[in-house]
Amino acid sequence: MKNIKYELLYLNFLNNSLSLGAPNTLYTLSAIFLQGDSLAKLEEKLLVGFGDVIDRLVSTPSGTVPLLRKGRDGQAKIRYSWMKVYDETRQRYGRPLTLLAAEKIMEVVKPGDYVLIITNSHEMDGPPGAAALARALLVGLRAIPIITANFEPGSKFQRALTQSCTGAQIIPVLTKEELTGSIWTPYTTLIYNWPLLTLEEAEEKTRDFLDEYRPKAIITVEATACNKKGIRHGALGGPRNSGDPDEKIIRWNQFIDQANSRGIPTIATGDNGNECGFATIEDILVKHHEFCADCGCPCGEGIISAASADIVIPANNSNWASYGIEACLAKLLGNTDVLHDEYTHDRILRNCANEGIPDGATAMATPSTDGSSHESCIYLVGQLRQSLLMSMKEIVRESR
Repeated sequence: MKNIKYELLYLNFLNNSLSLGAPNTLYTLSAIFLQGDSLAKLEEKLLVGFGDVIDRLVSTPSGTVPLLRKGRDGQAKIRYSWMKVYDETRQRYGRPLTLLAAEKIMEVVKPGDYVLIITNSHEMDGPPGAAALARALLVGLRAIPIITANFEPGSKFQRALTQSCTGAQIIPVLTKEELTGSIWTPYTTLIYNWPLLTLEEAEEKTRDFLDEYRPKAIITVEATACNKKGIRHGALGGPRNSGDPDEKIIRWNQFIDQANSRGIPTIATGDNGNECGFATIEDILVKHHEFCADCGCPCGEGIISAASADIVIPANNSNWASYGIEACLAKLLGNTDVLHDEYTHDRILRNCANEGIPDGATAMATPSTDGSSHESCIYLVGQLRQSLLMSMKEIVRESR
């Protein structure tokens, strides 16, 4: 008779029991006996389901102003259409996007490896997400995050990054030497000032940077980049430069392009399509985002970044996408501490805003993100945490 191998699956309970409010109702640690194939299928269904929950949370503009107008009587941008961008991108990849990103990070990043996080320091969407991701990499994988942005040394834009990191419970340092060598270094992240460069200079400096640090993954968090004509645009189509390759500007596309040629995984987060890496879904963007199809400026190319990342996460804002990646890392690692809590999130947002950094939609120095209220940002992290915690429990209902 053929022996059938059964495996024992323990669904991880945090407290061994869970009261859901019903008197005398107790849910205790249970075990399910399943055959190997059935167990694997169940685990995969649960994981994909969890990833889809996280994706939906971070891609839905809940608690967010739905309409952004270019001038009092100008063209309007409706936020709800961005959900269609997410839906079609999710369909294309065939797997939850935040989960895909977390799985790729776990696949390639080992303790002591560098991970590059590219962001901006001029608005609330960027520094908080970058800091939270850096914390997750440190707590979950013992990696060494490098957060890079362009800023004037000593300015509020530099402090936006350092204070966001401090809010996230990690220690920002400004030199490579400070990353190792003492008992205070396990939770340090390097803040790297990326200069304004010509196109040729950007190619060379990016190559030198990748040669020196050899990051195992590159993640962009609201890092707006040039379109195919070399022009960076705002969310509403306004050009930021002339397109002259000899003009010294912020240039990020070279990181994605060179990483792709070296086989370094690239992950892009964004909410408009002008973020570095979003050319991967150009055809989807032009269908649903008016300024991706037509920027309205003389270049006529639209706002979409010219670089194509391996994994693209269109979310309500880049910060929220970053928190979604955190949640999926926490799930995969079985460590809830990898995802920061609401108290820490409040610190991160307030630390950044208190440096005089504006919300990118309202232009006010508030602890909010792209028109998503402070409260909705806090509740979002609460929802992510509760989704994570509840995903590690099981309810068994039976009669006496």
